[in-house]
Amino acid sequence: MWQQPALSPFAAASPGEFGSGAAAATVGSSASWAGAEGSQARPAPQFGSFGAPVSSGMSPAGGTTWNGGSQWSGACAPRPGELPGEGENGCGGSPAIGCAGSGSDASWRPLGLGAGASSSSSAVSPWVLGWLGVPEGPERPRMRRHPPFTWKPGADFLGEFRVSGDAREVVTKVGDFWEPGTVVPAAGTLQMSKGGLYHWTLLLERLPPQRPQIQFGLHGVGHSKPMRVLSSTRCSRARDDDPWEPRPAGDRALAEGDYVHVQVDLRGLHLPFGTLSVAVNAEPPEIVFDDIPLGSGGAAVSTTPVIAMGGDSARVRLCPAY
Repeated sequence: MWQQPALSPFAAASPGEFGSGAAAATVGSSASWAGAEGSQARPAPQFGSFGAPVSSGMSPAGGTTWNGGSQWSGACAPRPGELPGEGENGCGGSPAIGCAGSGSDASWRPLGLGAGASSSSSAVSPWVLGWLGVPEGPERPRMRRHPPFTWKPGADFLGEFRVSGDAREVVTKVGDFWEPGTVVPAAGTLQMSKGGLYHWTLLLERLPPQRPQIQFGLHGVGHSKPMRVLSSTRCSRARDDDPWEPRPAGDRALAEGDYVHVQVDLRGLHLPFGTLSVAVNAEPPEIVFDDIPLGSGGAAVSTTPVIAMGGDSARVRLCPAY
Protein backbone atom coordinates (compact mmCIF):
# COMPACT_ATOMS: atom_id res chain seq x y z
CA MET A 1 0.00 0.00 0.00
CA TRP A 2 1.33 3.38 -0.94
CA GLN A 3 0.88 6.24 1.53
CA GLN A 4 0.40 9.79 0.22
CA PRO A 5 3.24 12.05 1.46
CA ALA A 6 2.03 14.87 3.67
CA LEU A 7 3.60 17.79 1.76
CA SER A 8 3.16 16.71 -1.88
CA PRO A 9 0.46 18.95 -3.47
CA PHE A 10 -0.67 16.36 -6.03
CA ALA A 11 0.06 12.66 -6.26
CA ALA A 12 -2.08 10.87 -8.83
CA ALA A 13 -0.45 7.54 -9.64
CA SER A 14 -1.13 5.56 -12.79
CA PRO A 15 -1.47 1.77 -12.64
CA GLY A 16 1.97 1.40 -14.22
CA GLU A 17 3.70 3.68 -11.69
CA PHE A 18 3.48 1.61 -8.53
CA GLY A 19 2.07 -1.67 -9.87
CA SER A 20 -1.50 -2.73 -10.47
CA GLY A 21 -4.02 -1.52 -7.97
CA ALA A 22 -1.71 1.22 -6.66
CA ALA A 23 -3.16 3.95 -4.53
CA ALA A 24 -4.04 7.43 -5.80
CA ALA A 25 -4.66 10.52 -3.72
CA THR A 26 -5.46 14.20 -4.13
CA VAL A 27 -4.80 17.40 -2.24
CA GLY A 28 -6.10 17.35 1.30
CA SER A 29 -6.60 13.59 1.37
CA SER A 30 -4.61 11.51 3.82
CA ALA A 31 -6.39 8.25 2.98
CA SER A 32 -5.07 5.59 0.62
CA TRP A 33 -6.58 2.52 -0.85
CA ALA A 34 -5.66 -0.47 -3.02
CA GLY A 35 -7.51 -3.04 -5.07
CA ALA A 36 -6.79 -5.88 -7.39
CA GLU A 37 -6.55 -5.12 -11.08
CA GLY A 38 -10.02 -4.94 -12.56
CA SER A 39 -11.71 -4.42 -9.21
CA GLN A 40 -13.46 -1.22 -8.32
CA ALA A 41 -11.63 0.90 -5.75
CA ARG A 42 -13.55 3.08 -3.32
CA PRO A 43 -12.38 6.67 -3.89
CA ALA A 44 -11.42 9.02 -1.11
CA PRO A 45 -12.90 12.53 -0.86
CA GLN A 46 -11.37 14.92 -3.36
CA PHE A 47 -10.89 18.66 -3.19
CA GLY A 48 -10.33 21.27 -5.84
CA SER A 49 -7.54 23.84 -5.94
CA PHE A 50 -9.35 26.12 -3.51
CA GLY A 51 -10.38 23.37 -1.09
CA ALA A 52 -13.90 22.91 -2.53
CA PRO A 53 -15.10 19.28 -2.76
CA VAL A 54 -15.06 17.74 -6.22
CA SER A 55 -18.22 15.98 -7.31
CA SER A 56 -16.70 12.83 -8.81
CA GLY A 57 -13.83 10.48 -7.92
CA MET A 58 -10.78 9.15 -9.73
CA SER A 59 -11.06 8.19 -13.37
CA PRO A 60 -10.48 4.55 -14.38
CA ALA A 61 -7.36 5.59 -16.30
CA GLY A 62 -5.81 7.17 -13.25
CA GLY A 63 -6.48 10.78 -14.33
CA THR A 64 -7.83 13.51 -12.09
CA THR A 65 -11.36 14.76 -12.67
CA TRP A 66 -11.94 18.48 -12.28
CA ASN A 67 -15.24 19.62 -10.72
CA GLY A 68 -16.90 16.57 -12.12
CA GLY A 69 -16.42 17.78 -15.68
CA SER A 70 -13.43 17.46 -17.99
CA GLN A 71 -10.66 14.98 -17.37
CA TRP A 72 -7.05 16.11 -17.79
CA SER A 73 -4.81 13.54 -19.46
CA GLY A 74 -1.79 12.43 -17.48
CA ALA A 75 -3.42 13.37 -14.15
CA CYS A 76 -2.30 16.97 -14.68
CA ALA A 77 -4.26 19.53 -12.72
CA PRO A 78 -3.84 23.27 -13.42
CA ARG A 79 -2.70 25.77 -10.85
CA PRO A 80 -5.26 28.24 -9.47
CA GLY A 81 -6.09 30.79 -12.15
CA GLU A 82 -4.71 28.70 -15.05
CA LEU A 83 -6.67 27.23 -17.90
CA PRO A 84 -6.26 23.67 -19.21
CA GLY A 85 -3.07 23.37 -21.26
CA GLU A 86 -1.33 26.27 -19.52
CA GLY A 87 1.88 25.80 -17.55
CA GLU A 88 5.06 24.00 -18.46
CA ASN A 89 4.88 21.32 -21.21
CA GLY A 90 1.22 21.99 -21.70
CA CYS A 91 0.39 20.82 -18.19
CA GLY A 92 -1.70 22.90 -15.91
CA GLY A 93 0.41 21.85 -12.96
CA SER A 94 2.91 23.84 -10.95
CA PRO A 95 6.46 24.21 -12.33
CA ALA A 96 7.66 22.90 -9.00
CA ILE A 97 6.04 19.55 -9.71
CA GLY A 98 7.11 17.72 -12.88
CA CYS A 99 4.71 15.87 -15.16
CA ALA A 100 6.17 12.53 -16.27
CA GLY A 101 4.85 11.52 -19.65
CA SER A 102 1.30 11.90 -20.90
CA GLY A 103 -1.87 9.87 -21.16
CA SER A 104 -2.80 7.11 -18.79
CA ASP A 105 0.86 6.28 -18.05
CA ALA A 106 1.66 9.77 -16.77
CA SER A 107 2.20 10.47 -13.11
CA TRP A 108 3.07 13.35 -10.83
CA ARG A 109 6.41 13.44 -9.02
CA PRO A 110 8.03 16.16 -6.91
CA LEU A 111 10.50 18.18 -8.96
CA GLY A 112 13.94 16.56 -9.01
CA LEU A 113 12.72 12.96 -8.69
CA GLY A 114 13.59 10.66 -11.60
CA ALA A 115 11.41 7.95 -13.06
CA GLY A 116 12.88 5.38 -10.70
CA ALA A 117 12.76 7.58 -7.60
CA SER A 118 10.17 7.23 -4.88
CA SER A 119 7.47 9.85 -4.48
CA SER A 120 7.70 9.41 -0.73
CA SER A 121 10.91 11.45 -0.53
CA SER A 122 10.87 13.97 2.29
CA ALA A 123 12.90 16.54 0.30
CA VAL A 124 10.51 19.37 -0.57
CA SER A 125 11.58 22.44 -2.48
CA PRO A 126 11.25 25.77 -0.60
CA TRP A 127 9.28 26.99 -3.65
CA VAL A 128 6.73 24.22 -3.05
CA LEU A 129 6.44 25.16 0.62
CA GLY A 130 5.83 28.77 -0.34
CA TRP A 131 3.31 27.74 -3.00
CA LEU A 132 1.45 25.71 -0.38
CA GLY A 133 1.47 28.62 2.02
CA VAL A 134 3.70 26.89 4.57
CA PRO A 135 5.41 29.68 6.58
CA GLU A 136 9.18 29.58 6.92
CA GLY A 137 10.58 29.37 10.43
CA PRO A 138 13.03 31.84 11.94
CA GLU A 139 16.70 31.58 11.07
CA ARG A 140 18.50 29.02 13.17
CA PRO A 141 20.79 30.78 15.66
CA ARG A 142 24.49 30.26 15.03
CA MET A 143 27.34 30.45 17.45
CA ARG A 144 29.57 33.38 16.54
CA ARG A 145 33.21 32.76 17.36
CA HIS A 146 35.35 35.74 18.25
CA PRO A 147 38.82 36.07 19.75
CA PRO A 148 38.88 36.98 23.45
CA PHE A 149 40.69 40.26 22.72
CA THR A 150 42.47 42.18 19.96
CA TRP A 151 46.05 43.34 19.50
CA LYS A 152 46.85 46.99 20.14
CA PRO A 153 50.54 47.99 19.93
CA GLY A 154 51.56 50.94 22.06
CA ALA A 155 52.24 54.36 20.59
CA ASP A 156 56.01 53.86 20.92
CA PHE A 157 55.91 50.69 18.77
CA LEU A 158 53.02 51.47 16.45
CA GLY A 159 55.21 51.43 13.34
CA GLU A 160 56.80 48.10 14.27
CA PHE A 161 53.65 46.03 13.77
CA ARG A 162 50.80 45.49 11.35
CA VAL A 163 47.52 44.35 12.88
CA SER A 164 45.06 42.70 10.51
CA GLY A 165 42.05 40.39 10.46
CA ASP A 166 38.32 41.02 10.85
CA ALA A 167 38.73 41.15 14.62
CA ARG A 168 42.30 42.52 14.59
CA GLU A 169 43.50 39.13 15.75
CA VAL A 170 46.65 38.85 13.58
CA VAL A 171 49.83 40.74 14.47
CA THR A 172 52.82 40.85 12.09
CA LYS A 173 56.26 42.33 12.69
CA VAL A 174 57.22 44.89 10.05
CA GLY A 175 60.96 44.79 9.34
CA ASP A 176 63.76 43.64 11.60
CA PHE A 177 64.14 45.64 14.77
CA TRP A 178 67.21 47.87 14.54
CA GLU A 179 68.88 46.37 17.63
CA PRO A 180 69.94 42.75 17.10
CA GLY A 181 68.81 40.23 19.70
CA THR A 182 66.00 42.52 20.91
CA VAL A 183 62.24 42.10 20.61
CA VAL A 184 59.49 44.72 20.91
CA PRO A 185 56.09 44.06 22.54
CA ALA A 186 52.51 44.39 21.36
CA ALA A 187 49.84 44.20 24.05
CA GLY A 188 46.31 42.87 23.94
CA THR A 189 43.21 44.81 24.89
CA LEU A 190 42.23 42.34 27.64
CA GLN A 191 42.86 43.62 31.17
CA MET A 192 43.22 40.89 33.76
CA SER A 193 42.77 41.42 37.49
CA LYS A 194 42.39 39.51 40.72
CA GLY A 195 39.59 36.95 40.83
CA GLY A 196 39.58 36.08 37.13
CA LEU A 197 40.48 32.99 35.11
CA TYR A 198 41.64 33.79 31.56
CA HIS A 199 42.38 31.63 28.52
CA TRP A 200 43.64 32.34 25.02
CA THR A 201 45.31 30.40 22.21
CA LEU A 202 48.08 31.62 19.92
CA LEU A 203 48.91 30.13 16.52
CA LEU A 204 52.52 30.66 15.48
CA GLU A 205 51.94 31.24 11.77
CA ARG A 206 55.37 32.56 10.77
CA LEU A 207 58.78 32.37 12.44
CA PRO A 208 61.48 34.13 10.39
CA PRO A 209 64.64 32.03 10.17
CA GLN A 210 66.97 34.98 10.74
CA ARG A 211 65.31 35.97 14.05
CA PRO A 212 62.83 33.27 15.09
CA GLN A 213 62.43 34.20 18.75
CA ILE A 214 58.95 35.18 19.92
CA GLN A 215 58.08 35.94 23.52
CA PHE A 216 54.60 35.67 24.99
CA GLY A 217 53.08 36.04 28.42
CA LEU A 218 51.82 39.06 30.33
CA HIS A 219 52.87 42.59 31.21
CA GLY A 220 51.48 45.18 33.52
CA VAL A 221 49.40 47.91 31.88
CA GLY A 222 51.66 50.14 29.79
CA HIS A 223 54.38 47.44 29.65
CA SER A 224 55.19 47.90 33.32
CA LYS A 225 55.78 45.37 36.06
CA PRO A 226 54.83 42.63 36.69
CA MET A 227 56.32 41.01 33.57
CA ARG A 228 56.18 37.26 32.96
CA VAL A 229 57.27 36.01 29.52
CA LEU A 230 58.23 32.74 27.86
CA SER A 231 60.62 32.36 24.90
CA SER A 232 59.70 30.29 21.83
CA THR A 233 63.27 29.20 21.03
CA ARG A 234 63.99 27.27 24.26
CA CYS A 235 60.85 27.77 26.40
CA SER A 236 63.03 29.57 28.92
CA ARG A 237 61.28 32.14 31.09
CA ALA A 238 61.99 35.54 32.68
CA ARG A 239 60.47 37.66 35.46
CA ASP A 240 60.65 41.45 35.33
CA ASP A 241 64.35 42.40 35.03
CA ASP A 242 65.69 39.06 36.26
CA PRO A 243 67.90 36.89 34.02
CA TRP A 244 66.44 34.12 31.90
CA GLU A 245 65.87 30.75 33.58
CA PRO A 246 65.96 27.45 31.66
CA ARG A 247 62.97 25.17 31.38
CA PRO A 248 63.10 22.62 34.24
CA ALA A 249 62.26 19.71 31.91
CA GLY A 250 64.84 20.73 29.31
CA ASP A 251 64.89 23.06 26.35
CA ARG A 252 61.93 22.93 23.99
CA ALA A 253 61.77 24.86 20.70
CA LEU A 254 58.39 25.83 19.26
CA ALA A 255 57.84 25.61 15.51
CA GLU A 256 55.61 27.21 12.90
CA GLY A 257 52.08 25.86 13.10
CA ASP A 258 52.20 25.18 16.84
CA TYR A 259 49.21 26.13 18.95
CA VAL A 260 50.11 27.65 22.31
CA HIS A 261 47.32 27.55 24.91
CA VAL A 262 47.80 30.07 27.73
CA GLN A 263 45.91 30.11 31.00
CA VAL A 264 46.23 32.85 33.62
CA ASP A 265 44.62 32.02 36.96
CA LEU A 266 44.30 35.06 39.21
CA ARG A 267 41.74 33.61 41.60
CA GLY A 268 44.28 32.86 44.31
CA LEU A 269 42.43 29.74 45.44
CA HIS A 270 45.42 27.85 46.83
CA LEU A 271 48.25 30.37 46.62
CA PRO A 272 48.62 34.04 47.53
CA PHE A 273 49.72 34.56 43.91
CA GLY A 274 48.39 33.93 40.44
CA THR A 275 49.69 31.32 38.02
CA LEU A 276 50.44 31.19 34.30
CA SER A 277 50.25 27.80 32.56
CA VAL A 278 51.14 26.90 28.97
CA ALA A 279 50.21 23.89 26.84
CA VAL A 280 51.54 23.27 23.31
CA ASN A 281 49.13 21.67 20.84
CA ALA A 282 47.49 18.68 22.57
CA GLU A 283 50.16 18.24 25.25
CA PRO A 284 49.27 18.60 28.94
CA PRO A 285 49.76 22.07 30.45
CA GLU A 286 52.70 22.97 32.65
CA ILE A 287 52.86 25.80 35.17
CA VAL A 288 55.44 28.34 34.02
CA PHE A 289 54.94 31.01 36.71
CA ASP A 290 53.32 30.71 40.11
CA ASP A 291 54.23 34.12 41.54
CA ILE A 292 52.03 36.61 39.70
CA PRO A 293 51.12 39.32 42.25
CA LEU A 294 47.42 39.80 42.91
CA GLY A 295 47.72 43.11 44.75
CA SER A 296 47.67 43.92 48.43
CA GLY A 297 46.38 46.64 50.71
CA GLY A 298 43.53 47.48 48.34
CA ALA A 299 45.89 48.22 45.45
CA ALA A 300 44.73 46.29 42.40
CA VAL A 301 47.22 44.89 39.91
CA SER A 302 46.06 44.85 36.29
CA THR A 303 47.90 42.91 33.57
CA THR A 304 47.46 42.39 29.83
CA PRO A 305 48.46 39.62 27.39
CA VAL A 306 51.60 40.42 25.43
CA ILE A 307 53.47 39.17 22.39
CA ALA A 308 57.01 40.33 21.54
CA MET A 309 58.83 39.88 18.20
CA GLY A 310 61.97 41.21 16.55
CA GLY A 311 62.27 39.52 13.12
CA ASP A 312 60.71 40.76 9.91
CA SER A 313 57.42 39.03 8.90
CA ALA A 314 57.03 37.16 12.19
CA ARG A 315 53.30 36.55 12.52
CA VAL A 316 51.04 35.32 15.32
CA ARG A 317 47.29 34.74 15.16
CA LEU A 318 44.97 34.91 18.16
CA CYS A 319 42.49 32.07 17.77
CA PRO A 320 38.72 32.42 18.37
CA ALA A 321 37.30 31.35 21.69
CA TYR A 322 33.89 29.79 22.36
